Parts: sequence; C-alpha cells; structure tokens
Amino acid sequence: MDRDGTIGGNGHYQSLNDFELFPYALSSIARLKAHGMSVFALSNQTHIEKGDMNYYDFFNSLIKMGFDDAFICPHSEQTNCNCRKPKKGLIEQAHRKYNFQNKQSIIIGDRFSSDIQLAQNCQMLGICSYTKKMDYFYSVRKMKV
Repeated sequence: MDRDGTIGGNGHYQSLNDFELFPYALSSIARLKAHGMSVFALSNQTHIEKGDMNYYDFFNSLIKMGFDDAFICPHSEQTNCNCRKPKKGLIEQAHRKYNFQNKQSIIIGDRFSSDIQLAQNCQMLGICSYTKKMDYFYSVRKMKV
C-alpha cells in the first residue's frame, strides 16, 4: 500500500510532522490484518536522497501506523535505480523477506503511473484509491486494459 495520497496527505511530499492520515487509514490497515493479510507499505520518497527526510524515521513512522513492514525507494528518478515504482525492485525486496505469491497480492495506491503500473508489472491486482493526486490521463493513455 502506498502512503502519500493513499492513506493520507495530499499526494505530494509532506514531512513526517505535517503528514495527516485520512480518518479511515489506520482502521483499514487494522481490518486487513484482522483478516489474516500482511500489509506492507511501498513508497517512493525522493526526499530521503535529497536529505530532507531520514530513511529510518520514515520507515518507523510506517510501522507505527500498523504496517507489517515497509519497502521504500529513497531515490530520485534521475538515479535510475531498480526500486522506484513502477519498477519491480520493492516487490523483489519483499520477496527476499517474505513468501507470497504475486497473483494473490494486491497493490493499493493513488497513482496509475507508479502504483497501478507496478501491480501490472508484477501480475498483481492493482486498486486505485481516488484522491486529488490521481493521474487519470496517464491511465487512459498508458494502461493495458
């Protein structure tokens, strides 16, 4: 599950102090876990590479929200890493730690160009949560329906 724009915030970077959860976020995570699901955070956080945010502070904030684990890309697009969504690196990191099947997994996010495209790239179900940041026109142009 994505953070920015999915469980809170406005879809753009916000510091840990300024980030506000949506009212349903924590109870939704808890309900998924109560039904036996593992819930992982998947997040692109360019501001870690820029030095505006500490990786471990960000990771710990996600664990405090109830996520079982967090997989974070700290890189900018210019770094050209393999972990920035929609590339598969975060899912590959999760596979190294956990035994799960992609076809039985779900990615929930607010952006088609990263979250839902990652789901498609990994043959997972992608659920787009409608928020202000949703990049609808990307979906119309690029998605394989």
